[in-house]
Amino acid sequence: MRATYRNDEDVARLHIESLLERHSAQVDALPEHLRRIYGRRVARSLAGTVALGGALIAAVLSAAGVIARDVQPSSDARGVGTVALLAAWAAVAIAYVVGRLLARAKLRDALAREVRRSGDVHSDRARLEAAAPEASARALVEEEERRSIALPLAGVAVLAPLSLHLAFHVLRFAASSDLGRLLIDFDGWIVLSLVLVGHVHAIVAYLSFSYARKLRESSMDELIATPPPGGPRALGIAILASLIPGAILVLLPPILVAVTGALVLLPAFHAAYQCVLCERRQLSAG
Repeated sequence: MRATYRNDEDVARLHIESLLERHSAQVDALPEHLRRIYGRRVARSLAGTVALGGALIAAVLSAAGVIARDVQPSSDARGVGTVALLAAWAAVAIAYVVGRLLARAKLRDALAREVRRSGDVHSDRARLEAAAPEASARALVEEEERRSIALPLAGVAVLAPLSLHLAFHVLRFAASSDLGRLLIDFDGWIVLSLVLVGHVHAIVAYLSFSYARKLRESSMDELIATPPPGGPRALGIAILASLIPGAILVLLPPILVAVTGALVLLPAFHAAYQCVLCERRQLSAG
């Protein structure tokens, strides 16, 4: 009886070896577009997270710098928020590259878990027989879709408007050689924007996550026939939200939100929609 049991285990071990070879071959044969789309989605998710964090850090440092200069005019906290805003874009670019590299490791580790041995040859064999690397990879790609749209969309929605204002600020003071004054002035603008339309940024970030959820829940046919309302809706809500306290300030905040939002939100939401369509078409074709 014991010999028969050992013989069964030996057969199971031999079968496991062949299953491991099959699994390795299936992993190597994964369609390249699955790896590519997964890499892009993970990279976008990480870059979007960094963009959101960068915008928050820039706002906090700007407020701290303004307070420090009010308390102590000789303070060296000059333009730290503006510098952080510029650094955020560099960090976003780095995060995207790092995300592509991390995606490879994440995919490899996720598929490796399917073949990790537990010590029980019979359960290991059953798990290996059921393993399907391509199906697992597709599940990972689909799971990452919503994050890969929501996070970068929200990140752009809060980081790009201030960056656009900075570009106009630089053009306005292009003739001035006083870089320190330029940075200090824009730190004050960041704080003013936070006070007047900070709630608008929060609302647009929420709308970004809501839009990503709607895209995720829609089928390909639904996306083509009746796409969920995106940029125009977000822009309209942002303008309405800016009426408080915009109506009190001669409608200046709503006008700024309308112009900036038209330049940022409309193309950003459209790009997110087109990105989902493009990637889903590639996934269906494969």
